[in-house]
Amino acid sequence: MSKNCKKCKRELPQNSKIDICENCQNIKNGKIRRVLKGAVGVLGTAVTVGLWIITKGKSETPEI
Repeated sequence: MSKNCKKCKRELPQNSKIDICENCQNIKNGKIRRVLKGAVGVLGTAVTVGLWIITKGKSETPEI
C-alpha cells in the first residue's frame, strides 16, 4: 500500500513519517515565512513611531 500526499495526492515514500510531500511543505513554510516577515515589519514600524512620539522628535545632535 502506497502513501499519498494529503494535498496534491503525489505518491510518498513508504518510510515517510509525514502526510504531505516536500513541495507542499515548502509552499506552507513559504506562506508562514511571508506572514512573519510582514509582522516583524509592522512591529518595527510601530516601535520606531512610538519612540519618535515619546521623544517628541527631538534628537541629541545640536542643530547648526
